[in-house]
Amino acid sequence: MVSEMQDKIKNAIRKLSSKRIMERKQAVKELTEFLKHKDGYLARLSLHYVSEHDPSFTVRNIARQAFYRIGGPPKATGGWERAYHF
Repeated sequence: MVSEMQDKIKNAIRKLSSKRIMERKQAVKELTEFLKHKDGYLARLSLHYVSEHDPSFTVRNIARQAFYRIGGPPKATGGWERAYHF
């Protein structure tokens, strides 16, 4: 089950680097499913980055809205350190 979740997250993160806005929007929606999961730190980190740095306002806005639904942006406690494990 965990590896299936990790595969879904990997595929969605790959889509975030697409040149197509629609594909990036779909990736954000896919990653939103994993925000509340305890092992979804990479999804939270990716969405946080996209919400600040994506060239499309629409994609940035969708990523920000995902965080508002769960109660705010990710906390800075150990997020980057855990992301460096890959």
